Formats: sequence, structure tokens, C-alpha cells
Amino acid sequence: MKTHYGVIGFGPVGRVFAAHLAQNGHRVSVFYRNPTVRIAMRGHPLEVKGELTASAEVTDLYSDMQAFLDTGIDVILICTKSSDSPGILKLIKSLNHRDDILFLSCQNGLDTEHQISDIFGPGHALRMSVNMGCGKSSENVVRVSFSMCHYLSLMPDVDEDITHQIADDFTRAGTPLEVRADYRTEVFKKALLNSSLGSLCAITRHTMSNIMNRDPMRKMVAQIIAEGIQIAQAMNIPITDDFLDQALSYLEKGGNHKPSILIDIENSKVTENEYMCGKLTRYAEEYGVEVTLIPIIYNLIKTTES
Repeated sequence: MKTHYGVIGFGPVGRVFAAHLAQNGHRVSVFYRNPTVRIAMRGHPLEVKGELTASAEVTDLYSDMQAFLDTGIDVILICTKSSDSPGILKLIKSLNHRDDILFLSCQNGLDTEHQISDIFGPGHALRMSVNMGCGKSSENVVRVSFSMCHYLSLMPDVDEDITHQIADDFTRAGTPLEVRADYRTEVFKKALLNSSLGSLCAITRHTMSNIMNRDPMRKMVAQIIAEGIQIAQAMNIPITDDFLDQALSYLEKGGNHKPSILIDIENSKVTENEYMCGKLTRYAEEYGVEVTLIPIIYNLIKTTES
């Protein structure tokens, strides 16, 4: 039996995963709020182009949450912004749903899996570290600028066979996913990447390459990452000092890409700042780590949002 996946948050990441899974024969149900989604998908395949390619008809679309849940989904991919998911999860909790449903956070930021476990319990929560840059070219086309292996949490309270099945489903669909017991290390690394370059893109309104090609800005990226490494080490998360060079090398591949936090700023929306620089700032305070730039960046973005 193919796994039945649900997607909540039909932005670029949700669309990339939906297209690949549907193309590989999985049933994919989508919950949407924007009415243009149904219009765009009517008679047109959902297409992924660039570093990844996929094409699939996605017609299992629902604007009513109960109708979405009534389809009998096995695994729901949470692809919304981190700031949006608590309200969505509380809504699902109040409705009729499968007792054994799993939620997989495919989001940016630290501790988004805790949003799930706080409401449904740890046996329902999985976390993915997503390593991909993508954006919509049109309502039914997503262009992927870079994509690497993603990482999936091996949680003690979630059946290991199911976790490996999900990873296998994604990998066979063309989006490689590796199960990791130390997933939090990968999540923290990704949070440092987003909190550094992504945050500076949001403040300056420049793309990734525009920041990395300016030496003063590149040094600021490096300082944020270095401060984040200190926080991780204080928390006994095994990220060594040489991650700094690895991170800068990774970020240099971002190209002329606008990270989602910049797009949110451009559209006057609340960003995931609280789950990136905000979480890092609070962890620095909790563990007594002296940092300089991370709190500044956090407050600059917070002020921009308000």
C-alpha cells in the first residue's frame, strides 16, 4: 500500500513534495486557504523545474479542514510558516481525525516538532531538515534553485519502520531523505544557515548571492554562524568549529535566490524570525552564552515586522 500524504501549506516546499510524491503514485491530499490554488490546479499539472523535475496532476484539494481529514491521511506534511502551525494544529485537534495520524514538520526554525508533540503527544511528531531552495514561477510551476539530501528525525516514540518507510517514499520519489537519530544537529545547522544569510537578506532586501558577494556582509554572515556554534556547543549539540567553513561554502551555492523570510518581509507578513534568531537569542540567555549580532538581527527583523 502506498502511503497517503496530506500537505498543509501549499507554498513552494509543499508543492515540490506534493508533485514528487504524487508522480510516484502516492495519493496526495492538499489543504489550501488561497482560492487561486484550485483555479491554478484545474486542468494543469503541478510542475517542478530546475535542479529537481516533476509533473503531476494534483486534484485532491480541500478548503475545509474536516473534509481534508476525512480522506484518511496517514502522514500530514506541515509546510506552513512556523508561526502559523500552532493554530492549525489546534484546529485539527478539535476535529475528528485518525488516532494514529503522524505529523511531519517540514519547516524552518528550531523546535517546530515541539509544536506537534505539545498538542498531539510525542508519538505523533516527526521533523525534517529541508535542504532546498525553491520559489514559485507561476501558480502551478515551482523552480528549484538548489537541492541536497534532507534529514528525517528518528524519534523514540514513533515506530521506526514507519519512519524509514517515509524516508524511502521520499527518496524513491526523487527527493532523497535520510533518517538520522541526531536529527537535531542537522536542524540546528539549518537554523544557523537561515538565521545568518536569510535574516540578512530580509533586512537588506537582497538575494543570497548579493549578500555573499559583498565582503562586509559575508563577514556578518560568518559572525552569526560562529555565535550560533557557540550556543550549540553550550547545549551539547555536537557542532564543531569547522562547521563555519562548511556553512559558508553551502551558502555560496544559494545563487540569486530570495529566501522565504525575505519574501515575507516584502509582502508585509510575519516571518519565522521567532523560531530562528529569536530561539537562538533565548537559548543564548538560558545557557549563558555571550552573543552580539544574533540579538541585534532578531530585534531588527522584529521591528521591521511591527
